[in-house]
Amino acid sequence: MTDNQWHLQERLQKYPGYRGEYTTTFANRPVVEFDPEMGISDPVNTAYAIRCEYDDEENAVDKLAKLLQDDQASNLQALVFGLWDGDMPNGSSQGVIEALISAKDQLTSLQAVFIGDIHSEESEISWIIQSDISPILEAYPILEILQIRGGEGLAFSPFVGHDHLKALIIETGGLSSATINQICALNLPNLQHLELWLGSDNYGGDSSIVDLNPILIEQKFSNLVYLGLRNSEYSDDIAEALVRSPLLNTIRIIDLSMGTLSDAGAELLLKNPVVQQLDIINLSENYLSAEIINFVEEQQGNFHVQIMINGQRGEDEYDEERYCAVAE
Repeated sequence: MTDNQWHLQERLQKYPGYRGEYTTTFANRPVVEFDPEMGISDPVNTAYAIRCEYDDEENAVDKLAKLLQDDQASNLQALVFGLWDGDMPNGSSQGVIEALISAKDQLTSLQAVFIGDIHSEESEISWIIQSDISPILEAYPILEILQIRGGEGLAFSPFVGHDHLKALIIETGGLSSATINQICALNLPNLQHLELWLGSDNYGGDSSIVDLNPILIEQKFSNLVYLGLRNSEYSDDIAEALVRSPLLNTIRIIDLSMGTLSDAGAELLLKNPVVQQLDIINLSENYLSAEIINFVEEQQGNFHVQIMINGQRGEDEYDEERYCAVAE
């Protein structure tokens, strides 16, 4: 994953996956649905998607089998899986995982995998049932980007190590503390981009700031350039931990977007001199006041850090409770 392959813009902007639509870009490549009649025309610069529709006679495993028959399959670098079974939209991803493992000797150039590019009309994010993802890491030693959507049933067990993975992206409406602990147990010495959508307690997101200590305090992933702790119900706790974290001395991008960050948490970050020397801090789509927004607009020229602060959601006058942006 060289710099010109991974610019992060698809992660820092409000990409289609956030709105419950199909993603159009993955691993800095345009996403094209695989058509057996058209075949694989650009295995390096295109991410090919395998998706099922409701009542589709073929499932994702069947469609993957057709892709593997293509002469260019061994050169394919990026692969996206959407709904894996049109008749069983609530079934787990285990069949896809097993099929990918079986295909490891054919997909020898695979560098980027996204499992769960599912439209909200097919399944809400909290309804997506995942499975144990560790076998993918074991089967594909040159994998660089792994993106998963859906937290229910998601596991990284048993413990594995992977020397090449550079980006791990987990999008959920609720990420359990048990799964976070498993992620923190992984041995990923070259991980540069870690992005966790922590989600709502109502949908299995039962973690707390203590579960993030291996990342924030112990620096479990010491080569991180980007840390995204997004879509959180305890964003202020994360902000408080971040300003005390040794990670600030090495990281370049912090992403706390789509969460419940208040003015108190934002002030801790924005007034911290180390934070001001970062490259980017994304505080978009939280609960920041007009006063904080005005402060950023007035002071941005005095900071090295680029502050992203658009789309603040605000609290309804009849509802003072704050919510993370993506749950169901």
